[in-house]
Amino acid sequence: MTFKTDLQFGKDAECHVLTKIQAKYPLAFMIEGKFKAFDIFVPEIEQGVEVKCDRQAEHTGNVFIEIECNGKHSGIQTTRAGFYVYQTKIRTFWVKPDDIKRYLIANAKDVPMFENTPKGEHSAVRGYLIPIEDFARISFQKT
Repeated sequence: MTFKTDLQFGKDAECHVLTKIQAKYPLAFMIEGKFKAFDIFVPEIEQGVEVKCDRQAEHTGNVFIEIECNGKHSGIQTTRAGFYVYQTKIRTFWVKPDDIKRYLIANAKDVPMFENTPKGEHSAVRGYLIPIEDFARISFQKT
C-alpha cells in the first residue's frame, strides 16, 4: 500500500458513500479541496458527513480514530460533521461523532493510543485504536 493507493481507496469510498446518501437525499454533494470540516454536505438535513477509510481494520481488529496531527487537535476533536462513515475493506460503519466521543470517554483507560507517521506522509498522527466489534456496536448502521 502506498499513499497513492490509499488516496484512491479513500476517493472511491467517498464516491460510494455519496451514492448511498443521494439515494435518499439527492441534493447531497462532495466538497472538493482542503475543506477540513467534512467531506460531503447533505442540504436536506443540513448535516456534514466525514468519510474515513482503513484497509487494515479487518486485519488488525481495530479502527483508528485520529485526535491529533502534528501536535494540533484534529479528527474527531475538530470535526463539524454530524456523521462519520468508516469504510474498511469489507464493511461500512455509519456512526455519530458524539457516540465515538462518548465511547472514548467511557473507555479511555482501556483503549490504546497509537502514534505514527504514515508512509509517504510528513505529518505525525495520534489517535485511539477502538476494537472493530466495539465500533460496530456504537454504529447506527452497518453495511
